[in-house]
Amino acid sequence: MTSYLPYDKDEKELAALIADGDEMAFRQLYRQLLPYLNGSGMKMLKSEDAVAEVLQETLLRLWVHREKLRDVHSPRAWIFRIFSNECFRYLKKFGLQSIPLEAVAEAQLPAAADGPEEVVYLRETRHIIRDAVKRLSPRQREIYQLSREQGLRINEIAAELGLASKYVKKTLMVAVHNVRRQLHKAGKFYLMALILTIFK
Repeated sequence: MTSYLPYDKDEKELAALIADGDEMAFRQLYRQLLPYLNGSGMKMLKSEDAVAEVLQETLLRLWVHREKLRDVHSPRAWIFRIFSNECFRYLKKFGLQSIPLEAVAEAQLPAAADGPEEVVYLRETRHIIRDAVKRLSPRQREIYQLSREQGLRINEIAAELGLASKYVKKTLMVAVHNVRRQLHKAGKFYLMALILTIFK
């Protein structure tokens, strides 16, 4: 059975209605974006309960600040930024280990149908991350990749490389700081916030 959609409008038109307080448009836009947000949230939080909590908070913030949608060029990108910030707050609140930089970038990669502005933004972000990793020293890059791309913890990396855990932790902190600095220089502030790292 095909779901009934009250409005035959694109996301920007729905956003304009939401800005005026149209709850039906709000529900419709949410249903349209739910698979996209849910999939991205699972990549970042790895928990259905966590994603559900973040989605609820995202919807609350979106509705409270709905009037801002009047000036938003890409509603999908704007809503995803709210969602991404809520994912970061959840990670920080519960003291969870930060998600890998590449996982963040992959989670944000939109479908081909998304707006060109968003596609360019996310591709630029992925390029900045990869370029920053290439600029790391060989040891920093090796430790960074074991941590961020293979998901190993500090003690596991130390054991695999035959290094002291303290050295591995310090080297990883420097590597992540260097990547963060490149994101900051490029103006990717909200993404930079997402990768604030709690080392374990």
